[in-house]
Amino acid sequence: MRRKIPEYDLEASSYDKSRFYSRLGKHIDRMHKRIVESLLNSSGKTLLDVGVGTGRFATWLAERDFEVVGVDISREMLKKAKKKVSNSKNIHLVLGDANFLPFRKRSFDNCICINVINHIPMLDKFLKEASYVIKPMGSFIVNFPNLRSPYLPIAIIVNLRKRALFKREIFSRWFTPEEISHRISSAGFNIKNIRGCMIASPIPLGNRLLKIVRIINFLFENSKFKLFSGSLFIKAQRAAKTSFTAS
Repeated sequence: MRRKIPEYDLEASSYDKSRFYSRLGKHIDRMHKRIVESLLNSSGKTLLDVGVGTGRFATWLAERDFEVVGVDISREMLKKAKKKVSNSKNIHLVLGDANFLPFRKRSFDNCICINVINHIPMLDKFLKEASYVIKPMGSFIVNFPNLRSPYLPIAIIVNLRKRALFKREIFSRWFTPEEISHRISSAGFNIKNIRGCMIASPIPLGNRLLKIVRIINFLFENSKFKLFSGSLFIKAQRAAKTSFTAS
């Protein structure tokens, strides 16, 4: 997930508004949720949301009868999330680090990690933690910014700096689909599905372009062009028997 960086706490009060309140931001939010919903394991209802943030996915999934546990390293983000989930009995929020998940082995049917893994310096450690807490045959859904996309100039800058584009204190990295697939597989998962979202994040393109954005996302989501999307979603399934391999 995230190292304990003050910038996450400072961003908590404006996080939702800056990303998901505009028409474009709402479209990205709906698309992310539609993709995640289509990939989830419907046979199991316990779900771990790693990097729960302000509770964008946790509240939505609880309404769909999932028993959600959300973990985040930012106290301020969790405070915002608690305000959203105060009336829900299906959500439990935990302060914690993705590299040291405080849960028992095989605790969850599903695990999601949205807009997070590119900010985890020790990614392989987290993936093994996720494999430990997910039940055999359970679903693991992540997304990440795609190095092999039209955003390549931004990706190169981010990867050279090892920092988010406009945030000096936050580690960030873009990946190729092959690298993430290899790392996830090495942690004891089998890759089951890959979906694309052309727009990597709710950047200010202007609401007039929203119809074009919708068409582009539709064309890239599940077509042969998906591997060139700005953001890729991977669904993996935890193997019945896990043997870790070196990365």
